[in-house]
Amino acid sequence: MTKLEELTSIEWMLDTAANLGIRLLQIGGILLLCWFLIRASNGIAQKFFKKQTQKQRLAMSERKANTLNSITSSVTKYVIYFIGIFSILNLLGVDSKSLLVIASAGSVAIGLGAQSVVTDMMEGFFILFEDHYAVGDVVTIQNITGVVEGVTLRSTKIRDPQGRMHIIPNGSVGTVTNLCNDFINAIVTVGISYEENIDRVLAILQDEMNHTSDISSILETPSVVGVVGLDDSAVSIRIVAKCEIKTNYGVEAELRKRIKNRFDKEGIEIPFPQRTVHIVQQKEV
Repeated sequence: MTKLEELTSIEWMLDTAANLGIRLLQIGGILLLCWFLIRASNGIAQKFFKKQTQKQRLAMSERKANTLNSITSSVTKYVIYFIGIFSILNLLGVDSKSLLVIASAGSVAIGLGAQSVVTDMMEGFFILFEDHYAVGDVVTIQNITGVVEGVTLRSTKIRDPQGRMHIIPNGSVGTVTNLCNDFINAIVTVGISYEENIDRVLAILQDEMNHTSDISSILETPSVVGVVGLDDSAVSIRIVAKCEIKTNYGVEAELRKRIKNRFDKEGIEIPFPQRTVHIVQQKEV
C-alpha cells in the first residue's frame, strides 16, 4: 500500500468515525428531547387538569381530573416515543416512504394479531367517558379490592391493602364494584347475650346512635337495623351508618368503641363463645 493510499484510508476512517459520532450525538439528542417533552407534557397536563378542578363552570372533580391526567400522559408518551423512533430510523438512513409502509403493515398486523390490545383500549375509553371509576377510588375488580393508582387506555393499576400492585388489562375488567360513588355505608354488627332484653338493647343502641352528630364524616343518623342473627353464643344486632367515601373503616371503629362503652355503662353483656356440656352417667347394672 502506497503512502497516498494509507493517507486516504486513514482519512476515510476519520470521516467515518466523525459521521458515526455525529449520528450518535444526534440520536442521543433525540432521546433527550423525547425525555424532556414527556416530562414537560406531563407537567403541563397536570397543571391544566388541576386548574380545571378550580373552575366551577367545568364542574370537573379532582378524581376525574386525575384520571384524565393519567390517560393523557400515557397517550402523549406513546406518541412521542413513536415520533422519536421514526426520527432515529430516518437518521440512520431508512427511507421515509419505507417507514410509512412498515408503519402501515405494522398497524394491520396489530389489528389482526393483537386484538386484545385494541379491546383493552376501547374499554379504556368507556371506563373514562362513562366514569366507571377514577384514580383514588376504592374498587373491587376480579375479587381484588384496593385503591386505583393509575388508569391508562391499556390497563388499570390497583394497590390492595397489603401494598401489592395489581395491573389489570381494561379488556378483562368485567364487573366493577365502586366503593367511592357518592357515599358508603359503615356496618357494625355486635352480639349480646341471650339473657338480655332485646327491646331494651335496641332502644339503648338507637339512643347512642342519635348522639353521633359530632362525627363529621357521618351523613345521616345511624340506623339500628335490628336482629340479624341468632348465633351459637350471641344474638347479633346490626347498625348501618351512611358516611362519606373512604371513611367507613374509621366510622366503624368509632361506633364499636362507643357501643362498648355504652354497654359497659348499662351493664349489657357482650358474650364470649360458650358451650353447654351434658355429662350422662350410665346406670349400674
